[in-house]
Order: sequence, then C-alpha cells, then structure tokens
Amino acid sequence: MDTFRLLRKTPLFSGLEDEAVMALASRARLSRYEPGERVISRSDETQAFFVVLSGRAKIFRSTPDGKEQILYLVEAGQPFCFCSAFTDRPYPVDVAALEKSLVAGIPSEDMEDLARRQPILLLKIMQTLAGRLLETMNLVESLALHGTQKRIACFLQHSEGCCAARPGDPFSLHISHTEMARIVGTSPETLSRVIQKFKRRRLIEASGRNIRILDHDGLAAAHETE
Repeated sequence: MDTFRLLRKTPLFSGLEDEAVMALASRARLSRYEPGERVISRSDETQAFFVVLSGRAKIFRSTPDGKEQILYLVEAGQPFCFCSAFTDRPYPVDVAALEKSLVAGIPSEDMEDLARRQPILLLKIMQTLAGRLLETMNLVESLALHGTQKRIACFLQHSEGCCAARPGDPFSLHISHTEMARIVGTSPETLSRVIQKFKRRRLIEASGRNIRILDHDGLAAAHETE
C-alpha cells in the first residue's frame, strides 16, 4: 500500500515537500476499522496524530446510560486528534468508524519536527482548527437555541451545501438516520416524524438517505408547531 500517495492526497499535507511527506509515511502506522469499531476511546493517553485515509469516522461523547452526542464527522482526507497530539492531556472524546475505514497514525514528535521545519503545516493546522471551531459553535447554538424541527432543517441545508452540486439538486446523506438523530440531539423516532412532516408540507423529498430540498425558504423558516 502506497502510504506516501495516500498522505500526499490529504489537504493538510498539500504544499509540503515530497521528502517531508515521505518521512511521515515511513513513520505512519496504518490501521483498518470495521463500522462501529472504536478508533480512540475517551481519556486514552495517545501521543499521535491521525488522518482518515478512506472511509468515515465520528467524534462523539456519550453518557453512562448510553446517550450519545456526535460532535463532528471526519471524512476521508481529514485529520483528528489535534489536542492530544500537541499536548500531554488525555483525549477528551471518543472516535469510532462509521464504515470500513483506513486510518493513519503519526507519532506526535514527527509532526512537531515537521511543523518546525515547514511552517506552512502550522498554517494549515490553524485553518483546520478554525473551521472545526466554527462548526462546533454553530452546533452548540443550534442545540441550545433552536427547537427540533429547526435543528433538523439546518442540518439538511448544511448537508445540501456539502453534498449537492447545486441548490435544489438531490443529494444522499452519508450517515444513517440514527447517526443524524445523534448529531441534531433528538431520537430517531422524532427525526422520522419531522422528516415526514417536511415531506407533507412539500419542503423536501426524501426516500431513505436520498434527499431533495424543494422549498429552501420554507425549510429555513421551519419552527415548532406541535
């Protein structure tokens, strides 16, 4: 398996010299995960930096009674585990594969050494962290200030922006309804009821994971009516 080629395709490492990426590839440890398999557990004392090379993973927190809140979906080509890679603190969340995934783990000392020699890497890390912070702030606002219907509507609009070629084009969600419910902070049953309500009001078309937004203004104005 060409680890160098896989890392070179990762946006975080674009712009770096081939020699630097080859050095990381030689130290990277590749691991395969099945759907639902834990990649990192909360409080693990790992001193490594991770990149999803293929597949998809979720970053989440869970309670002893099994309630789960997904904080971020890590797509192929995206890194995670920044906070434990550059500090000596335990990892504060859990990470699990959503589908068959290939993950590269790179020792922290190698990332630190490369960052000192190639400052562009630090800039890319800062840009990635800024984007994650913005998405997290939007998630917190949605969960704290909006009702269930509004949260689901916002998620569908965000997904269209990420997955559809143009507004109004059909797109496919890359996660199950159960995972989507965990992201928006509700139950799968409530999610299904809201999706059906949106369909009856002709705001969306939906069949399984396939979605098409029919009325963007109407969906944006979605509010609690129960």
